[in-house]
Formats: sequence, structure tokens, C-alpha cells
Amino acid sequence: MSENCCDTHAAGDHPSDSVTTASAGTDRTVRVARPEDAQAIAQIQRAALQTHIETTLTAKKATEQVESIIAALPETEAFHAHWAQTLSEPAPDGCHTLVAIHGQSVGGFICAIPGEELPEIPQKRAAIPAGTEIVALEVNAHFQRSGHGSRLLNALAETCKTANLRIWVGAEDEARVRFLQSAGFTPSGLRRHLQMPGAVADEHLWWTSLS
Repeated sequence: MSENCCDTHAAGDHPSDSVTTASAGTDRTVRVARPEDAQAIAQIQRAALQTHIETTLTAKKATEQVESIIAALPETEAFHAHWAQTLSEPAPDGCHTLVAIHGQSVGGFICAIPGEELPEIPQKRAAIPAGTEIVALEVNAHFQRSGHGSRLLNALAETCKTANLRIWVGAEDEARVRFLQSAGFTPSGLRRHLQMPGAVADEHLWWTSLS
């Protein structure tokens, strides 16, 4: 699990603790994550990571690596311990962790940190001002297509009060690309390469202006 300022977040100490966004019905809301959400977030995150690995390596025709990589992933308990600590400590400025509520369950979550200014790419785009970088946006597989992803994005946009949102997306993640396009995101022109056993994962930075 990555080390970033989302690793220290307490709902009770966050200025946006009272943020709640409702839609479609009173059982579909978004609020700031609390320590008691740690187990649900951990389960969603580990399942999403496993799906990402399977999708990436299958697209790279490296399926023989999938089983061994997934077997090496930390168990859900490790993710739970991480989130239990994260959500019990004060959040640094500009860091946000929100959860989507589906009935009585956590249906998804979004975690974001400050994003630095991105320089101009000559003849392609102007510089992108400092904003908010989404480091995790995941929805429980059982609650997908319920609008939680859109609600989480909208709630973060209302909460962060910055010029833009940005997120790294795997080149093979066509479903996420379609979702981001529908939400108004466009490619920034930046890419990065992440080494995985048996393959290199390519990611592109997508962004949208909030001004």
C-alpha cells in the first residue's frame, strides 16, 4: 500500500466531516470516511487491486503470472490495519477520504491528495494548475452501476475546493476510461510505466477542470 498523506486521516478532525451528498434515494449518500469503515474499504481495495492485476496482465498476454502475483498480495487484514490507522489520525491539508453508502453498507470509496502543477506540453496543452489527485476510486463489485462512482467524484469536487481533479488510469482499463470521459475528464498527455512481474503496466493521467 502506498505511503501518502491519505495514510493519516481522521473523520472527526477533517474540515469536511459533515459533507453528505444524497441522490436517487436516502440510502445512497456520500460522507467522510470514519474509522469503522476501515474493514469495508480494505475489502473493496484488495478486490479492486486483484481485478486490476488480472485485467492488466491478461491484456499484456502474461496470464501465467496472474496466480503467483495475486497469491503474493497482502491479505485483507493488512489493508484493514492500514486503513484503521489512517482513519484514526488527523488528515493533512488537502487530503480527503470519502465513502459511498449503499443502504447500510459502504459501497465504494475515494481517496485524494494534493496534486502539483503540471507543466505545459508545447503545441498540445497549457500548464495544468495545482489541484487534487485521486489515488483511489473504487466501488464494491456488488454495487456497481448504482451511481456511486459519480457521487464520489461530485462529492470530492465539492469538498476539495481546488482548480481540478486528476487520476492515473491503466491503458487497458477501458471501463474506467469510459466512465471518466462521461464525467468530463480528458487525457493530460502524461504517462508513466509501472513494472510488474512479467509485464510493464502503462498508465495515463486524466484530468478535469473544476473552474
